[in-house]
Amino acid sequence: MRQPWKSISQCLRLPIICALCNEYHRGFLAICDACQLTLPTIGPACFHCALPLPEGHFLICGHCCKNPPIVDHVIAAYRFDEPLRRLLHEFKYYEGLYLSSFLASLMTSHLSADALSTECLIPIPLHPKRLRERGFNQAAELTKHLSRTLQIPYNVTHCIKIIHTPAQAHLNAHERQKNLQKAFKTDPLPYEHVTLIDDLLTTGSTVHALANLLKQQGIRRVDVWCCARVISSP
Repeated sequence: MRQPWKSISQCLRLPIICALCNEYHRGFLAICDACQLTLPTIGPACFHCALPLPEGHFLICGHCCKNPPIVDHVIAAYRFDEPLRRLLHEFKYYEGLYLSSFLASLMTSHLSADALSTECLIPIPLHPKRLRERGFNQAAELTKHLSRTLQIPYNVTHCIKIIHTPAQAHLNAHERQKNLQKAFKTDPLPYEHVTLIDDLLTTGSTVHALANLLKQQGIRRVDVWCCARVISSP
């Protein structure tokens, strides 16, 4: 496997300042090894939705048993809690592109051989207006890093967002689902197994809307990889 791209400072083994503890370290990523250990993991999680389970003997939650989701497999090993929440906000809303390789590494460290059988990585698209406002698509940046590291093709043109919907952040699950009706357009792809990439999975409304469109066009398996998963309080 080809090694990930490295910056000049990384090639010269110059010390890097950790974005969390502000201490120098000689790793290759923006976060030092000690701070990485503080990131909140989910632990045993449902194969289909990545919500936590009490134990790891049967990895499908009751809800997914009764209502099999359109998405086949979700991998999101970390909770959307501090300090990862702060890093994801920095990356997404404050142009923290220096975090992209670190966040991509969080995803690759939890991938199984089964997940790596995917044929193409597809970032969750942004509407052109939102893309102009933000300046970049955080999902596309993660996808490029993952593609380069894992040597899996990616596609940023076959799934597009055609309706500029209100921001999802403050909507509940029902409002998110309604918000996304007919919001996306997908062109046929010559694959049977693809993976959608995003930084965060909240209710799953966006990935389910896209997965439904992709399966209507003949794709048999749609997975989702994210850096973190929102875990609602009971």
